[in-house]
Amino acid sequence: TNFQSITNTSIIQLGFVPCENAPRFKLINLENPVDVSYWLQIRHPTVSDQSPLCLTPIELNKDSEWQPTGSPLLGSSVALTNCWQNSSTLEFIEESMFLKKMWTLTLPLSESDSESSCTFSACGANRPVHQIIPLPPDQVEMCEDLASCITVVTKTGRRPLQVIRLAKSIRDHLGADLPMVVIDDGPDDYPPEVKAELAKFPKMTYFISSCNDLGIGEGRNLGVSMVKTKYFLQLDDDSLLTEASSTSTLMELVKILDTTDATLVGGSSHINQRFAFFMEFGMVDDMPSLSYYPGSCKNANWTIPGYPGCVRCELTTNVFLAKTQDILETGGWSNELKTIEHKDFFLRLKAADKKVAFCHEFIVRNGHNEKGIDLLGLGKEFNGGKSYGKRPYNQKRYYRSALMNRRFENKWNIQNVIEVEEKQLPNWVQSRIVLESL
Repeated sequence: TNFQSITNTSIIQLGFVPCENAPRFKLINLENPVDVSYWLQIRHPTVSDQSPLCLTPIELNKDSEWQPTGSPLLGSSVALTNCWQNSSTLEFIEESMFLKKMWTLTLPLSESDSESSCTFSACGANRPVHQIIPLPPDQVEMCEDLASCITVVTKTGRRPLQVIRLAKSIRDHLGADLPMVVIDDGPDDYPPEVKAELAKFPKMTYFISSCNDLGIGEGRNLGVSMVKTKYFLQLDDDSLLTEASSTSTLMELVKILDTTDATLVGGSSHINQRFAFFMEFGMVDDMPSLSYYPGSCKNANWTIPGYPGCVRCELTTNVFLAKTQDILETGGWSNELKTIEHKDFFLRLKAADKKVAFCHEFIVRNGHNEKGIDLLGLGKEFNGGKSYGKRPYNQKRYYRSALMNRRFENKWNIQNVIEVEEKQLPNWVQSRIVLESL
């Protein structure tokens, strides 16, 4: 989790302070109990018959007794304990890679943050909100054909029939197929009936990982790395295009990326059209926190010049069109976040001063409550089956959500994520907007 490197620099960054009079131990073994984690086994050099001990995060239980925990919070205590497979595992990475992954926590604080109570490391990501501006004419390259400019990227979890349904909705509403890159968990292949349906979409690249739990972050990064077009359209496997996500409305998103310095243009989901907002790090109840304001982008109404249905924003739904190279340059998603990856992705864009727009008129339907297998007419034997239904995927997601939430909080050096319900635009957003001369 947050013990990702044990070199001197990173130990200091993680808050460990060496004690002068502490007993000295020696490394006796480095074992690999699971695929990607390790035990660091140590023993006191003067006690040869002592059982090996492991460095383990600990927490107080309901009886106020210390016990190992597999989901430590930022700043959790650590101790030498017996080795526990679920609690004593560490991930080892090179120091340079550690610093590269943590670049968002090394940004300097702005003057306004330095004068406020927001002085913890993530506060450097509170970047000024610059308006989206037109590109110089010599940098404008207009897209004339959607299929030559856009690749759909979808991460699925053993749900090929949902992907087929999505591909059909693209064909039906755009009048043609778009190139698609689909990343699926593995390692098993699918039966001929499913493969025959996938083959009906020749522009689709369907990649099955050798890992049975690749995760959303790593899966999407892999998908974007395979894109050959200058833009990609991020869609979940249970998305469905509608009359409000037709060729004309999609071209509106394309034109924004063609003609402005925006990195990403998000659309709406029919079930939650307020899911587009600004975010801010700060102290709340004496805890380092991330606050977000649902609906604040629409309330701010900083209209993109020339596009009255689109406004400046910081986070949108998972329905968005983005510049492929910009996302690759910022590192995309965090591989370690198998779920709970959404806010992290947009915070990384925010920290990198990449600009996000929100177009509420581009609407995609979320069909997660619909049975895509019935729509395809492949027979009841596939419906809700072990490999194709949504239930196994949701169970996996539910059981690890707490761990991923803690991993997200640790990554950003916060202890809380707070939804702030406000009908008016938050004052801090007004103070941060920087209007550019056009």
